[in-house]
Amino acid sequence: MTVEQAQVQGTVEPGFEPVRELLEQQFAAGEHIGAGVSVYHHRRKVVDVWGGVADEGTKRAWLADTMAVSFSTTKGLTATCLHILADRGLVDYAAPVSTYWPEFAQNGKEKITVYHLLTHQAGLAPVPEGMYDADLHDWERVIHGIEAQAPVWEPGTDTGYHAVTFGFLVGEVVRRVSGKSLGTFLRDEVTTPLGIAGEMFVGAPESVEPRIAKLKSRMVLTPEIMEQIRLTQAAVAAGEVPLMARAMAMRPNQAPDPNADSAFDTPAAHRAEIPAANGIMTARALARLYACLGNYGELDGVRLMSEATVRKMSERRTLRPDKVIMVPVGWALGFMTGGVEGWPQGPRVTAFGHAGLGGSIGFADPEIGMGFGFVTNALAMDLIGYGRTAALAEAARACCEAAG
Repeated sequence: MTVEQAQVQGTVEPGFEPVRELLEQQFAAGEHIGAGVSVYHHRRKVVDVWGGVADEGTKRAWLADTMAVSFSTTKGLTATCLHILADRGLVDYAAPVSTYWPEFAQNGKEKITVYHLLTHQAGLAPVPEGMYDADLHDWERVIHGIEAQAPVWEPGTDTGYHAVTFGFLVGEVVRRVSGKSLGTFLRDEVTTPLGIAGEMFVGAPESVEPRIAKLKSRMVLTPEIMEQIRLTQAAVAAGEVPLMARAMAMRPNQAPDPNADSAFDTPAAHRAEIPAANGIMTARALARLYACLGNYGELDGVRLMSEATVRKMSERRTLRPDKVIMVPVGWALGFMTGGVEGWPQGPRVTAFGHAGLGGSIGFADPEIGMGFGFVTNALAMDLIGYGRTAALAEAARACCEAAG
């Protein structure tokens, strides 16, 4: 990486310089290949910075409009789409899913509600049997697989991260109610009104492919992780597949390869709609969405939903150890909440958003008027935004608090 390519560029308003300075320090320490950070404060964009390279192999520079696959950060976009329908009176959180999707009511799923989907309590965390990688590009195949599934725990009694299935479950409700795919609904009802239609996608058009960063694993397989892999492989050999492996669509008995290309980082995967995991976006688009949600549904004269709906959807509903990712998670309706030590959302339980594998995140902190977005192509061993992501968010939070 050349000095010119590593240099952090963009704009920072007075009082928010520490965010840029920290990003520069992280680049100097080798924590990034390419990355973008954006922050809104009380409806105004106060940080929009980026740096590094979008493709480590070709040295293509990371530019202002570079986007990255942001994995589960996508879930916040997907949840927003459903909440818009709820705000319009077209979806009831308490209603059985089968109210909108009749074929869903099979094999013990009759009483699963929309609320259960949004809070990861449906018991449908495993990806349908035999589906991996490109199988997930086929929407109808996945949906029919989900229809045939039975819950792996009694719905409503426990929480387990629906890492991949969340997007299909919520996305199919959106499709049945609106008549539009999740990606189309997102474009028509969220990104176009907010003026970010060219910088946020679930199912990106071929025309934007040159602007999508190339992902690179920086994941380090520690002895603890290797031991977990060994135990997983032993369980598979004994005829058992651990819930985490099933939820993450891991191939049986296949150890993670930190040098392997991501199955989500191909042109075909970019075109697909996998609304839990393959959202492609810039940091500033992500921050703008959360600035709107954090301002109770309105930004620059555009209202996505009512204040009442934002308050309802962002209220914490559960906080307990997760059956899949094994750490305590605070869940609102489709969003991870703040108030859990070490998470980027910070100390306030009213903060809400979603992190993604590798370190990306978008969230809002309404109490201080903050909207935050971070995207990256250097994937760390990170599911919930510890480390560099949390440090950037803390720097932004401190600046927002100081600015009042």
